Amino acid sequence: MSLQQLADLAQIIGAVGLILSLVFVGLQIKHNTAALQRNEHNSTMAQWTVIRQAIATNRDIAELMTAGLHGDSALDAADQLRLEQMLQEYAWASFHIWDRTQRGVFPKGTFEATAGVMLADLLRTARGGEWWASAKNKGFIPAFVADVDAILAKEVA
Repeated sequence: MSLQQLADLAQIIGAVGLILSLVFVGLQIKHNTAALQRNEHNSTMAQWTVIRQAIATNRDIAELMTAGLHGDSALDAADQLRLEQMLQEYAWASFHIWDRTQRGVFPKGTFEATAGVMLADLLRTARGGEWWASAKNKGFIPAFVADVDAILAKEVA
């Protein structure tokens, strides 16, 4: 075997090695991306768990949310602030699902099918609607507000 043939063989072996290493790197990136997406899902679940557990384990908060949202009773200043803070937390957690959906972390339509419809249920109440009308232009980006408003504009089935 001549020196030229050995050089050609070495180039072929090098090219195969390069292709195999690129395939390996691609698989590693895919694996790491899946792990990052799982972490995003877990983070979102943790954010929602705090809200759900506050309502589920504290009757006072559950009563504040039900009676307060529907306008069944007058709220003093402290309860009005508490209700507004719960709505803010709910909307902020919804924003994170919206944002992750926009970035492709969650499948397209995730926000509209999950947090969007649940947030809309709250915002269609008497006090929820009042709060959204004043809060949507404070601290929420316009694209999120537009998507929430679009969900609100749809008829309730």
